[in-house]
Amino acid sequence: MAVSKKNRPLRNDAPDAPEFRAIHRYARISPRKAGLVMASIRGLPVSEALDQLRHMKQKGAFLADKLLKSAIANADHAIDQGLVRDAQGRVLDDQPDLDVDDLYVHEAVANDGPRLKRWRPRARGSAYPYRRPYAHLTIRLRPLPAEGGN
Repeated sequence: MAVSKKNRPLRNDAPDAPEFRAIHRYARISPRKAGLVMASIRGLPVSEALDQLRHMKQKGAFLADKLLKSAIANADHAIDQGLVRDAQGRVLDDQPDLDVDDLYVHEAVANDGPRLKRWRPRARGSAYPYRRPYAHLTIRLRPLPAEGGN
């Protein structure tokens, strides 16, 4: 069951906040179906988001789980290498004291990708079109906001 919006952590919308992301392009899933799964983890700490995805049985949950793990690995690598970037892609000079456990899902979206269009032969020489939708999945992680701040 999804966590209600009032129980989710505050958003860290500071423009110079560290940000880590992972993108899966051309995922073979409908953007509408993937968007439902992405909406269920938006705003959650990464540990809760992983737990929630593990207990969902949709195909989108499997893809989102892999993508979230990739974003966590990207964050871990960037923190270890000292290459923490902000939302604009600038390397932060003063490296904040970050830990992967202190991150939350700032943004989780499923955008439209291209549609695969093919024709299926039918009776008496006719043909019907069919379309296979693709989606571009994006997850962005940010540190949890400070306890006293907004």
